[in-house]
Amino acid sequence: MLEYCYEILTKMSFDKDLFCKEFKKCLGYLTQKDAETLRMWAKENYAMLLQGAA
Repeated sequence: MLEYCYEILTKMSFDKDLFCKEFKKCLGYLTQKDAETLRMWAKENYAMLLQGAA
């Protein structure tokens, strides 16, 4: 599921609002450990899109 979230978020990175919406949805689907991994990945790769997101 984590790999799927990476794929979806990469495809949504063209729009900040859409990216944040999908990011929040992905966090709900994942285990706590995977959610933390996703947060770190997103912070490293898409920090500018995450400003204002949870």
